[in-house]
Formats: sequence, structure tokens, C-alpha cells
Amino acid sequence: MKNLLAILRLPSARIVVAGALLFVVISWVAVIWQIQEDHNLAVRSASRENRDRVVAFEQYVRRTLEVADLATQYLGERYGALVDKADHSKPQLITLPRYFGPMITGAEIADRDGHILFTTKQRGPVNVRNKRVFRELHDAPGVARAISNPTEPEGSKEAVLLIARSWRDARGDFAGAVAVDIPTGRFVDFNAGLHYRPEDLISIISLRGMTLARREGQTVSWGQDLKDTLVMQRQQADPNGEYWGPSAIDGKRRLFSHQRLDNYPIFVTSGIGESDILGPARQRARWFLVLASALTLMVGALLALYFRHVDKQQQAQHRFDVIRDEFAHSARVSSLSEMAGGLAHELNQPLAAASNFLSVSELMLKRDGDGDREAVQLQIRQARGQISRAGDIIRRIRDYLAKGDADLRIEPIDDVIHDAIELARGAKVAPSARITYSGMQPPAQALIDRIQIQQVLVNLIRNAEDAMAALPPERRAIRITCAVASEDFLRISVEDTGPGIPDAVFDKFNMPFISTKAAQGLGIGLSICRSIIDVHGGELKAENLSRGAMVSFTVPRDPTLRAAA
Repeated sequence: MKNLLAILRLPSARIVVAGALLFVVISWVAVIWQIQEDHNLAVRSASRENRDRVVAFEQYVRRTLEVADLATQYLGERYGALVDKADHSKPQLITLPRYFGPMITGAEIADRDGHILFTTKQRGPVNVRNKRVFRELHDAPGVARAISNPTEPEGSKEAVLLIARSWRDARGDFAGAVAVDIPTGRFVDFNAGLHYRPEDLISIISLRGMTLARREGQTVSWGQDLKDTLVMQRQQADPNGEYWGPSAIDGKRRLFSHQRLDNYPIFVTSGIGESDILGPARQRARWFLVLASALTLMVGALLALYFRHVDKQQQAQHRFDVIRDEFAHSARVSSLSEMAGGLAHELNQPLAAASNFLSVSELMLKRDGDGDREAVQLQIRQARGQISRAGDIIRRIRDYLAKGDADLRIEPIDDVIHDAIELARGAKVAPSARITYSGMQPPAQALIDRIQIQQVLVNLIRNAEDAMAALPPERRAIRITCAVASEDFLRISVEDTGPGIPDAVFDKFNMPFISTKAAQGLGIGLSICRSIIDVHGGELKAENLSRGAMVSFTVPRDPTLRAAA
């Protein structure tokens, strides 16, 4: 968790995580939107299909009833005048024209008292006065047509519906009723030969709540009592509407459309099962969700790999920094090992001088007793100055050998450069070259690690001395300058009067482990310098002059003074 938080502090890591999260969110939003659109499209398509089906079914039922009307009208005209002359104790057997078959399977004609006078069935005297259909036609002058409940004739496995019609005499009085038999299956065969899904449903229902004919899939049924059920409530509220709900017979949820018929107390319904409507959409939704989940897991895995890679990269960078610091420290120690002779000579001079001044003071005290106090004090002050000089040399050596991470502080840039020059001179890094530095005007400060910048300068002074090794001593000169490079950086340059940097080296100067010493150098010194300058956010570059070469680097300016400016 600690490493994760450290990684998330990186701007690039935050961008990657934000992009991954945005991709996942967009993917899920797109998937959810697609699922919803797929669901809505399936419902809209099913709704159109159901409305078209119920309209076609209503027209089919209406045409079937029109055939029944034609048959009853024909029978009324054909036998109506004979009703009063017929003997109800012996019904007369009649036949229907063939153009009414096979839709109509039977017919009966009754007089005003309910006696069957004409029939297509062989039977004895029958009276239908107490039958509901006859009573509706007899007792309600406004009712011209009626439909019976499904009944199963003897010897038949299929129920029939009795479609009855009244006729009246010249005075408008009830004169009798004509009825024809139509099998219930005929009403629900309007799509005969087509494939029915298992939950597809069509039905004809009377306004009294009785199922006259019903087909579910390939199964035909009739006679279900639907009083006080949802279908009757919906029909009463909206005769030609649509709704989602469970079937009153099997409880399966369907999308229903219904439409009421004029002139007949019935309505037709068509239902499509919810699983048939939404099943394909739900299957696609599962695939969409699987795809979104897979994408989420893949993004999560890629993020995990990314975090692991960055973590390893940071660990490698940390190890590299440690090794670099160790190597830089070793380079400084190695450098001082080479400079040990020069340093011993440099320290020997002030210490020997101090010893001489103290010896003179001692002789003066022995010779004159108390001696000339002012002369003795002068000798002691001179000895103290030489000891202080030796202490400064030791301090510079100790600082130069200091080991640690970059410790950026605000330092006077002139002091840093002067100390580096003194260190190089005292250690005989450039024993024969004249090193000059005139300082900045006005003086400036930089945000740097003092020791590391001194190491860069000592390295560049050493390289400049090596480049001038073939020149006579009087022509060897090293010039150090410092100037403002930009609002944010100072540029420190080290120039020499040597032959310049060879073209083969100059073209590859920014590559790691490139050396200005041709075959004799490993390029480690410049590599360390480049690493130190990179840590400071600066740049190291080189250029050939008309006479000699210049290597320069930038360091950040003091931010406080920069802001004030």
C-alpha cells in the first residue's frame, strides 16, 4: 500500500490510473446503455408485433362472425315463413349449403316459444326457452346477436360456440331465433400453419368473463372463468389497450394487447411471453456484462502490471542512485588518492610556515625574556593564519569526501567555485595550468548540493588539464565563468586552450560513458557529472571554440531571489 501511494504521487501514474478508470466507466456506461436500448427495442418490437397480431385476429374473428351472420340470415329467409306451420314435436331435418362448410358445423331454428323446428341434427323434440342465449334474444329487444358458452356435443371432443340471431315479425315482435354452430378451434386458427412459440397466446373472451376459445402455443382450450381477474379489469378500463401482466390461467407474465368487437359482447387478446420477448436481449446482456467484466479485469491486470513495473523501476532507480552515490564517493576517494602527494605538499607548506613562526616566537621570548610583545604577537598571528589555511584545506578535503544523497541548499555560487578551484590547485589536479575565475557581478546564489557541484568542477578541471597535456606550460590556461542562463538557471562554463574535443567524441558527447580522452578514458567521470547535473535539473553540454573547448552545465538559481526579481 505504501508503494502504491508513492507511485500514485507520480503525475504519469495519476494520468494512467485516471485514463484506465475513465475507460472502465465509459465501457460500463456503454454496456448498460446498450442493454437498456436492447431491452427497449425488444419491447417496442414485441409491442408492434402484438398490436398487429391482435388487429389481424380481431379481423379474422369478425369475418368468422360475419359468415355466421350470413348463415343465420340465409336460414331466416329460407325457413322463417315456415315456422308457424311446422310441427315442434317432430323437428324438420335441414342441410346447409356447402359454401358454409367447414366453418359452420350445424344449425337450428326455434320459434318464439323456444321449440326447435328445424335442425341439421337428428333429434327429437327440444325446447331452448331456458337457455341463456335464447333468453337474451327474447327478453332484450335491443339485442340482435348472442354467443353461447363453449359446449361439447355428444360424441365430439371439440367444443362449439352457438352464434344466434333473432328475427322479428312485421310488427317488430320477437318471432324466433336462428343459431349456427362453429367449433372453437376455428376461431383460433387464423394463423394456421405458422409456428407458435410455447408462450404465444390468443384468446376470445366474452364480456361476462368466459373464455370462448384460447390457444397457447399449439394447445387449444376453452371455458375458463375469468371474472374479477386482471384481464377483465384491464378490458373494462381500456377496451383496446395493452399491458404487462400475468396470465389468469397459467400465471406466466406476458405482454397483452386486446381489442373489443362491435355488435358482439366479446373481445380478443394476444399475448407474447416475457421470456420470448426479453430472452434474446437478456442473453445478449449477459454477453455484454461478461465482456465489460473481462475488460475491467484486463484493465485491472494491466494496471497491476503497470504498478509492478513502476515499482520495479523505482526500486531499480533507487538501487542505481545508491550505486551512483557509492561510485561517486569512490571516484572522489580515488581522485584524492591520486592527489595525495599534492595535498601533502599543500598541507606541508602552511604547517611548516606555522612551525617556523612559532619557533621564531620562542627564540624571541628566550632571547629577550619578555621580548618585544608586539613582534611576538605578530609571529603568533601569522602562525595562526597558516594553521587556519591548513584547516581550510582539510575542510575542503573532508567536504569533498563526504558521502550522502543530494542535499540541495542555497549556496553563494562564487564561494562554491572558489573552493573547487582551491581544492584542484591544492591537490595538484591542474599543476601547470593557470585557473582564473573573476566571479559574478552582482553575486548570485544557487540551489545546489555544494559537494556534488564541486566534484563536477574538479572533474572538468582535470579533463581540461589532460586535454592540454601536449602544450607548453605557458600556454595552458583554464578559464571558469558563471552567468545567468535564464530566469531559472545559472550557467557555469569551464574553458581550456587545448586542441578541442575530437569530432568522433563530440558527436556522441551526450551518450553514457563517452570519454574526451580517446582510448585512455572510460567516460566514468563525465557520466558521474551528467548524473549529478540531471539530479539538479540542469543540462551538461560541450562545444569547440576557435581555440580550445568549453564544457558547461546549468544549475537552478535561488528561487527566493528569482521570485523577487
